[in-house]
Amino acid sequence: MLDLINKKILMISPKFFGYEIDIKEELERLNAKVYYFDDRPTNTFFMKVCIRLNMKALIQKEINDYYNNIIENLRNNTLDYLFLVNPETVHNYFIDSIKVNNPNIKIYTYFWDSIDNRKKALTYLNISDKFFTFDSNDKIVDTRITFLPLFYSDKYKQIADTKTNITYDICFIGTVHSNRYNIVKNIEKIAKDNNLIIYSYFYSPSKILFLFQKLFLKNFRYIKLNDISFKSLSKNQVIELISSSKIIIDIEHISQNGLTMRTIEMLGANKKILTTNKNIVNYDFYNSNNCLVFNRDDIKIDQSFFKNDFNKVDNKVYDKYSLSSWIEFIFTEKKDKDN
Repeated sequence: MLDLINKKILMISPKFFGYEIDIKEELERLNAKVYYFDDRPTNTFFMKVCIRLNMKALIQKEINDYYNNIIENLRNNTLDYLFLVNPETVHNYFIDSIKVNNPNIKIYTYFWDSIDNRKKALTYLNISDKFFTFDSNDKIVDTRITFLPLFYSDKYKQIADTKTNITYDICFIGTVHSNRYNIVKNIEKIAKDNNLIIYSYFYSPSKILFLFQKLFLKNFRYIKLNDISFKSLSKNQVIELISSSKIIIDIEHISQNGLTMRTIEMLGANKKILTTNKNIVNYDFYNSNNCLVFNRDDIKIDQSFFKNDFNKVDNKVYDKYSLSSWIEFIFTEKKDKDN
């Protein structure tokens, strides 16, 4: 088993529904000393908009001050790894400064956004000792890119190991984007026609952002404000809802091919999944009984899918997608794998 005892890791990742904490805690379980910093100086609406719309010039001083402070805080620590997870604001000058203070440091970068969706991701390729992506299509761009799907945490394995009464036949929990809302509403109609109970929770990080989307985006025009929550569910609430649901809906962003975190989590939880991501059939855990692919523009669902229970996958395949295996794949040196 991978042992990171006494290894010092500087981890930089945006806050993302607590997944950054799961990663940090797993590294610490492996005896690493982890210095975690948010990728963003703050998580205000203005900061997020400037980053996403590539208007960083408006906030560059704040970003520079933030990263200079990190450099100063860690100046007296000898770091073994810089671990960048889905970075957006980490600048080359910061990486150069870290390398000057830590000449033997190894830089590992992981993206859970497709390169098509995040063109600037490739700016991190030349400075990384290892570069990973969740989207299998990205590895075509450059042979130095390694495909590595996302993971499920132990919380989802606990769902699989615990028998819970089913309250909902179908469940959707997710951020409202693209045409997700319309798709789920159409599935709600199918569920009603088949006397199935469905639960849906649409989240938007900002009321202002949502109102702008409603004003300018066609897919948002008919979304009811009352259907949207501007407060995300806690991890425990999500776990409870998924535990009490038989089938989970997954709708990937239209510009991505990689499997979402939700998809891998449902493997971990042993839950059936309705997904628009046809790429799922290329994964080793795919089973038509557990995973049903549907067309987002013409939804047709075989009724037998609602009746059959989840079929467990092979243990070796199942364990491969755990968070511990994900960490091990990233941090194990090649020479160790060959021995």
